[in-house]
Amino acid sequence: MDRVADQSLPTFLVVDDEPVNTMLLEAILGARGFHVITATNGEEAVARFREQPVDMILMDIMMPRMDGYQATRQIKAMDTEGFIPVLFVTALTDEQRLAQCVEAGGDDFVTKPISRVQLNAKIDSWLRTRGLYHTVVAQRDVLRSHQERLEREQETAERIVARATESSDLRAPGVRFHYQPAAILSGDILLAARRPNGNLLILIGDFTGHGIGAAVGVPGLAAVFYDRVGRGAHPAELLDDVNEKLFRSLPADMFLTGALLEVDFHGHRLGVWNAGMPPVWLIRDGGVVQRFHSVDLPLGIIRDTAPGRRQLEYMALTPGLHAFACSDGIVEATDADGQLFGNERIEDVLCSGDPVAAFEPLLEAVCAWRGGDEQADDTTLVSLDLDRLLLEGEVRGYGAAASENWYSELVLDAATLAHVNPVPPIMNLLADLGALEEDRQSLYVVISELFTNALEHGVLKLDSALKGSPDGFEAYYQERTRALEELQEGEIRLRVQCDAEGGGGQGIMIEVEDSGEGFDFQPVLEGGRGRDAPVGAGRGILLVRSLCDELTYFPPGNRVRVRYTPGGRRRPSPADS
Repeated sequence: MDRVADQSLPTFLVVDDEPVNTMLLEAILGARGFHVITATNGEEAVARFREQPVDMILMDIMMPRMDGYQATRQIKAMDTEGFIPVLFVTALTDEQRLAQCVEAGGDDFVTKPISRVQLNAKIDSWLRTRGLYHTVVAQRDVLRSHQERLEREQETAERIVARATESSDLRAPGVRFHYQPAAILSGDILLAARRPNGNLLILIGDFTGHGIGAAVGVPGLAAVFYDRVGRGAHPAELLDDVNEKLFRSLPADMFLTGALLEVDFHGHRLGVWNAGMPPVWLIRDGGVVQRFHSVDLPLGIIRDTAPGRRQLEYMALTPGLHAFACSDGIVEATDADGQLFGNERIEDVLCSGDPVAAFEPLLEAVCAWRGGDEQADDTTLVSLDLDRLLLEGEVRGYGAAASENWYSELVLDAATLAHVNPVPPIMNLLADLGALEEDRQSLYVVISELFTNALEHGVLKLDSALKGSPDGFEAYYQERTRALEELQEGEIRLRVQCDAEGGGGQGIMIEVEDSGEGFDFQPVLEGGRGRDAPVGAGRGILLVRSLCDELTYFPPGNRVRVRYTPGGRRRPSPADS
């Protein structure tokens, strides 16, 4: 009964024109259970190899019709996917002939007369080598598949990010930008949008790291930016919302350094807020007019406790000014010695000639500094020709709308208070009606403080003393969250009135009333917090009073009214209350 061949064992092709040699090799290989096919010359060997795959070839050199050299060359040429070891079995000892075996593609030699021990040792060695080769090839194929899938996913993510950040305002007359990621995806972000009054807001930012890890925060940030700017949010409100979004959505080790620029067409001024970015430069006539340095923490690191504290620094625009902002990929570009390009070299290029023409020379200087090396970080540069932007604004009629008389009242019950912050809608109302555009940042602080006091101390009855301990703020806001979740009753009324023709001049009247028990407001209004009051208690009330012309509390302390007049703000004395 014939033994069934084990298909898992290797198959050998034995090529020799001497039957004795062929029989000997068949016997040695067969004793180990290997499969053997034979050929009597090189031409037949090539044909057999083409018909049936093998794992190893034992090749004689001197044969009729086609020798072993030529047969090996043809077999190796056909073996494009795998690795088939070819062992020359020869009695030749001439070094030149043996070198020809290697040149033809041979992998090893077995000398005649054949030693069973030597042959088996070499077979085992080359079978292990072939197995390792196939393992490496399989791993390569897996890695290639993963790489191709990763590239497809990154390209998809790149399209998502590109659509999320796309803005025609980046191509407005007077705006130039360069955006080049170090990988397929970038941690840099460049957004531009116009508020309803036409003011242009540009956010240039840099998430921690680069590549896909850094780019995950871009779509969410872009959505908040375009939504809030489109609704007329003041820059301070916008930054608060972006910070809250990033604080809630990013891991603890990620944040966004950023610079926000506002071109104010109504006030003919430029506003800049910088948090962790290189300076924003104002250039004119070959010199630096102003450097807007970093003044704040990056976004997403801490939760805000003082709404509206991120204030832009404004500068009046005069003819000939150009603004430049960049990410640290330009400042930190390194040469062959590891030296940074730095801020001074940036200024040298920007001030070396007409700032209108400085954009391309700066990029060329950075590229030359790297010496052709691949960039290590994402690179973003934006420039604003402010004369051209203001001219375009005049042509399009950008500017704040005229104020009108109006009145609005908002009533929030317990269910609404648990999940709605009414301050943004009120600020949007102010923006839509064009009221007091220049003072909306201060109004945002006023309304936020009054509503926060009414909610936290009037309706929720929270105690400011919680903030006095080392972990006080965290404990306070945990208690705030719990109280909101359990809130069953309570109400806050917000009344806002714009009086453009009143006897006191154009102004905003704001009144906030809560359903709480009230408090003893007199000590606070008289300039103190009370002997037993915790540190920080009443500070928000004093801040509001410093921003408004009038502040009045009505007994028992659960209703407050303020009047805000643009251009007429003063810090009142205690008697004013």
